[in-house]
Amino acid sequence: MSNIFSIGLSGLQAAQIGISTTGENISNSTTAGYTVETPVSQESAGQYTSSGYIGGGVTTATVQRAYSQYLTTALNNAQSTSSAYTASYNLATQLSNLVGSPTSGIATAITNFFSSLQNVSNSPSDTAARQTVLSDAQTLASQINAAGQQYDSMRQSVNTQLTSAVTQINSYTQQIANLNAQIQSASASGQQPNQLLDQRDQAVANLSQLVGVQVVQGSSGYSVFLGNGQPLVVSNQSYNLGTQPSSSNASELAVTWVGLNGASAASLGAPQVLSQAALQGGTVGGLVSFVQNTLDPAESQLGAIVTSFAAQVNSQNALGLTLSGGPGGALFTVGNPAVAASSGNPDPTTTVSATLANDTQPLTDNYSLSYDGSNWNLTDTTTNKVVDSQPNGTAPITIGGFSITPSGTVSAGDSFTIQPTAGALASFAVATSDPAAIAAATPVVVSASTTNAGTATVTQGTVGTGYSVSSNANLPVTLTYDSTTGTLTGLPDGTTVTITTPGSTSSTSVTIDSTATPPVTGLDYDPTTGATYTITNLTDSTGANGVATSLSFTVTGTPSNGDSFAVAANTSGTQDGRNALALANLTSSTAYTGSVTLTSAYANYVNSIGNTASQLKASNTSQQSLVTQLTSQQQSVQGVNLDEEAANLLQYQQLYQANSKVIQTAASLFQTLLGIFQ
Repeated sequence: MSNIFSIGLSGLQAAQIGISTTGENISNSTTAGYTVETPVSQESAGQYTSSGYIGGGVTTATVQRAYSQYLTTALNNAQSTSSAYTASYNLATQLSNLVGSPTSGIATAITNFFSSLQNVSNSPSDTAARQTVLSDAQTLASQINAAGQQYDSMRQSVNTQLTSAVTQINSYTQQIANLNAQIQSASASGQQPNQLLDQRDQAVANLSQLVGVQVVQGSSGYSVFLGNGQPLVVSNQSYNLGTQPSSSNASELAVTWVGLNGASAASLGAPQVLSQAALQGGTVGGLVSFVQNTLDPAESQLGAIVTSFAAQVNSQNALGLTLSGGPGGALFTVGNPAVAASSGNPDPTTTVSATLANDTQPLTDNYSLSYDGSNWNLTDTTTNKVVDSQPNGTAPITIGGFSITPSGTVSAGDSFTIQPTAGALASFAVATSDPAAIAAATPVVVSASTTNAGTATVTQGTVGTGYSVSSNANLPVTLTYDSTTGTLTGLPDGTTVTITTPGSTSSTSVTIDSTATPPVTGLDYDPTTGATYTITNLTDSTGANGVATSLSFTVTGTPSNGDSFAVAANTSGTQDGRNALALANLTSSTAYTGSVTLTSAYANYVNSIGNTASQLKASNTSQQSLVTQLTSQQQSVQGVNLDEEAANLLQYQQLYQANSKVIQTAASLFQTLLGIFQ
């Protein structure tokens, strides 16, 4: 009789556990991270009798989670990648909105500046027109400075998000470590604490959305590692991350691995800066990727554009004459490359200053400059390639597009980070407030004699890089046409001239030398084609005091014998706007890249940011679709199905009632037996 009672009671208990488990599933159907549970029943040990082993009822061996390690890992990885794309996309979209249209903002300001220079070329003595140039220049500078402030603001936003994310990461890793300890303790009885296991898996899922991690399950619980193998959790110990100013850019934060949570500062040592490769995935990975792959390159690209713009304008203005007749100076100023010394350098007082060797075509990648004891080595940190190596010597030292000047005592192992245009946006400014400083006039004028009998004409002439007002000391010179030899004579010995036929891609170089055999005294001229002459070394009448110059003019038509052309210093600069026109024509110059104009380069810059945002949007949408798909697959295994639970509830209810009947039957039989003996 007792056996029947115990069998019924075991079934009643199993039914109670089943109803309790089903109720737990139903009540947690919307709980994040909850894994559906199922009681696992097994037959109790039988009792031997002469009639055979008679069963002892049912035992609930355990309550089991429907957990899939494969699906959980796949979903965590997908969510980590999705969080990275989301973080990068949101910031790239914000940057794209700040930059605006390729035809507005800075592009419009550049166009207005060149247009106002066109007006000055038409009226070089008009002070109002000159003042408009300066006003437009200031507007452009303000636009560029505002862009720099926007970049600074976005960088600060990234820093704030990084700091917050690192704090959350440390919280989750500590939580996982604590749960490892609790689970190990609770599992000592032989049963798994499902509630603690769910909490730990949810903590790992939350951590994965912040940073990409690898999870290894062992006897002591979960071990969690970053992409480079750096531990975050090992058993019941967690390791903290931190942030500190980047060695390459103090306005940016670098993520560091600090070490064991709770350890003393003395035992931790210096934090280890984590590379981008170690921070793949999650919000942190997305933020780091945005800064290194979008924000910094975009700022460098715009910085290069404005640096080249300033260099081209300043260079052209230096080739002209101001209203006072002096040489033109800089109209804009822009900062030199930013150089940061490594914190590991032996002598912190040793510094290096750098300038661009060619600021018309400034470098845009970042560079690492190191000294090995005898040579300076320059590495492009974007491509990780060594681009140049130069021995140490008298400063300045030219290396890989930079001119560097060390200060202090350099030691083997010293290293520095160089950002060619890092401060260009913030430092860009108008260099003068004087309208007369615009060098509208060209310092030379070439003219045909009024007594010439032929039909030949000559352009007024232009000057190029290398020419200065001091070159005018060797002027005037007069070229006379000799119809017998077909040459223009009159240049002193030592003068070098390049002759180009209009429409031809080839040229001829001639150096005047009356002592040569045969003597070279003139420049060939063909009246049927005309010719452009570029004087690259103009000497005085004695053949001395040569000045490296670039003075060009074109002769066309047919001169008569004895016709002459004078190359003289400009004495009517207030009425000459040729250099202002040359300044205005910089709008079509391709000197920046050799293929596109400055305004086109700016449009490309804006479009590249927009394209990056579009690509990130597409990747983000695709990744979110994958997350949705994996979530559905995981929930089909681990999630609560209310229809199934309703059926289970009915089944356990019937089981409970049936086992109650067994107990009731046993009680009735017992009463019958008692009645026999009464």
